[in-house]
Amino acid sequence: MNTKEPSSLMERHNMIIAEILKRFTNMVMAATAPLPKEGNIVEKAAINRMTMENESNALIAECEKLFALNREIKYLWMRGPLRQPGEDDGREAALDQKAQQVAGLYDRVLGMRDAAVSTQAAQRAQGAGVGSTSSAAASTSAAAPPPPRSDADALNGNP
Repeated sequence: MNTKEPSSLMERHNMIIAEILKRFTNMVMAATAPLPKEGNIVEKAAINRMTMENESNALIAECEKLFALNREIKYLWMRGPLRQPGEDDGREAALDQKAQQVAGLYDRVLGMRDAAVSTQAAQRAQGAGVGSTSSAAASTSAAAPPPPRSDADALNGNP
């Protein structure tokens, strides 16, 4: 390979593909090289065999590099768009601000719901205490279990 380090994923991909093609060509050339009609035929055949083995091993190594690059691209793709560092800092700051606004609104809605539930429970307790002659009935309605908690309440730490 070249001593120059590629700077982009596409350059790395192109360099790996070029190496794969070179290794395959060398392997085919060694496999189809003509043997001499006389003289050292066995030695030439052994050299061709060794060249083919070396080139096929190098071809496998280059394919492994291509697979590693493929995994790296998939990893980067799952993490988000492939952008240069600092390219979208303003956009991400705006998204963070909007997310904080939504979280604040959600907390307000939860507070309003909790206030409405407690107001309704208090009204029920007052209504049950006034119309009932038994104090036991009033105490059982006042001690009614609270409404079930949602998963959002549990995550936010709300009781």
